[in-house]
Amino acid sequence: MRLQRAENCRKSLWDGLRRLSRTILDYIICIYLVLMLAVFPFYNEAGYDHIGTDKSTFFCRLGVSTGKILVIPLVLCLIAESVIFIRRHFAGQRFIWRKSALQKQQMRISPTDIFALVYCAALILSYACTDYKEEALWGAKGWNMGLLPQLMLICIYFLVSRFWTPRKWIFYVVLPASGAVFLMGCVNRFGIYSFGLEFVNAGYISTIGNQNWYCGYAVSVVFAGVVLLWLGERIKVRQRALLMVYIFVGYLSLVLQGSDSGLAALAVVMLVMFFLSAGEAERMLVFWQEMVLLWGGCLGLFMVRSLAPGRINFIGGFMEKFTCGPVSITMTVVSVIALILVWTDRRKGKYREKLFRILAKTAVWGSVAAVLGVLLLAVVNTLCPGILGRLSENTLFTFNTAWGSSRGATWSAGWKCFAAQDALHKLAGVGPDCMWSYINSEASPEIYAYVKELFSSQRLTNAHNEWLTILVDTGILGLVGYGGMMVCGMGELMKKRKENPIAAACGFCLLAYTVNNIFSFQQSMGVGTVFVIFGMGKAFLFIPVPEISV
Repeated sequence: MRLQRAENCRKSLWDGLRRLSRTILDYIICIYLVLMLAVFPFYNEAGYDHIGTDKSTFFCRLGVSTGKILVIPLVLCLIAESVIFIRRHFAGQRFIWRKSALQKQQMRISPTDIFALVYCAALILSYACTDYKEEALWGAKGWNMGLLPQLMLICIYFLVSRFWTPRKWIFYVVLPASGAVFLMGCVNRFGIYSFGLEFVNAGYISTIGNQNWYCGYAVSVVFAGVVLLWLGERIKVRQRALLMVYIFVGYLSLVLQGSDSGLAALAVVMLVMFFLSAGEAERMLVFWQEMVLLWGGCLGLFMVRSLAPGRINFIGGFMEKFTCGPVSITMTVVSVIALILVWTDRRKGKYREKLFRILAKTAVWGSVAAVLGVLLLAVVNTLCPGILGRLSENTLFTFNTAWGSSRGATWSAGWKCFAAQDALHKLAGVGPDCMWSYINSEASPEIYAYVKELFSSQRLTNAHNEWLTILVDTGILGLVGYGGMMVCGMGELMKKRKENPIAAACGFCLLAYTVNNIFSFQQSMGVGTVFVIFGMGKAFLFIPVPEISV
């Protein structure tokens, strides 16, 4: 009996240590999430002049400080978990954790996790093989996307998904904070700068900085609200009204911010939502409500442009097309008619499912065909200039250094950097965030001369395409790891949309971020936020929404 009591005491000791350490980890991660989602977007030290550097410094310092605090409880937790596992294994007992959906999920190793570990290994290999170790450790000055910040992203994903207990109140933090950022972004476009930030110009917006940085942040959070309204079934009337206000301001912000990549992300997400709504009347009703919010906002902006020309301090690209009369009026009318049609049918207890399935498939395949058609015409016109007649005058149909706001130049430079590598560096890359170090070292005089000719005194720290930059910096292995992690993560989260709308909302944020970054780049504000949301989505994944801690 004494031996049995001693054994039970030891079991209770290790189980208590495990529970205590996990509780400490949970609360520390909660504080980190609040700082990342509610403080980070507003942090700056000296206005817009060094706001990008300020953001990256905040991200790195917060990550290092949190890591130091987490070390002891994390080690104790891993020791306790290991001892419990070994004791049960050698005792011949079936190894079962506490029977909660969260801990069962935390034990599972998914394809997303495997690709994340592959990316982690690729980063370490890339650093080991680089000739620019000093630059590779923290990354290019002002950007700080080197080895340690990249490893922080992987740690964020695993720690939040494994040791954070999902809580719905986190959205009461992220949505108001991001909503305030969006609102300031909107009023900034009308020349109103509430905080009197220094070095203001039309290229900077809200509390984030450059419009590309802003866009990377905005697409990482706004679709959480969009999808929660779209999929939510237990949302109260007041919450629904607040979500609609949030979405309206978020849509306006995306249209006004000025970067075409954000509007591309918006278009893709709305297209996916339309396709997934086709089989359900309730989903289709909310989808058209959100379309009315989007196009009603664009119509309002058209009216402002008409009545007060020059009032908006930045107009260009797809923003101009979204807010022009023919597009905004037509799409608003279509959205209102579709909303009325679905609403009246729903009141009569019917739904035109076949019609909307046909429309959804037509929209998806039509969009795919349009993109492929544009690419084909661009290739033909580039190889045989003038063959398209008047269309040849459109810059969209000619691949050159000016194509896509100089994306032709940056993508070309990125590909040249990759192509110039030997077999080892094609696999491992030139080093985390070391693209400019490689170019500037004149390892390839032809590439150096090419970049200097196109960009004069500016540094080309990335290819303005996240995945191409990762290919250059961390090689094929890094691209496989990062790409696999993001694609599998999206699929894993979005396919659970009926069972868990919150996880799905996080998956749509990943989708929007990925589409945006086809034309953009990693920076601490956007990628730091999206990895926090990524980890949150995984934590929410298999937890029934009513059971989530509040």
